[in-house]
Amino acid sequence: MEKFTSFNKAQRYINELGYSFDARDTFKEDKSYLYQNKKSKQHMFLKSNYGFLSAGSMEMGVVWTVQKF
Repeated sequence: MEKFTSFNKAQRYINELGYSFDARDTFKEDKSYLYQNKKSKQHMFLKSNYGFLSAGSMEMGVVWTVQKF
């Protein structure tokens, strides 16, 4: 599982791995995206969470989490 503080960085990471956009689900501030690799038929799930921006910081903000399944 990878974590990013920027949507653009997370999306660039997913695209570099060869995944393409498949579906999107949004409800108010909660956002999630589904990507699929056309060759291997594997999926990646990108979702937004409100949490700590880094482990040693008390700053909170939107954290994008990438999960492969």
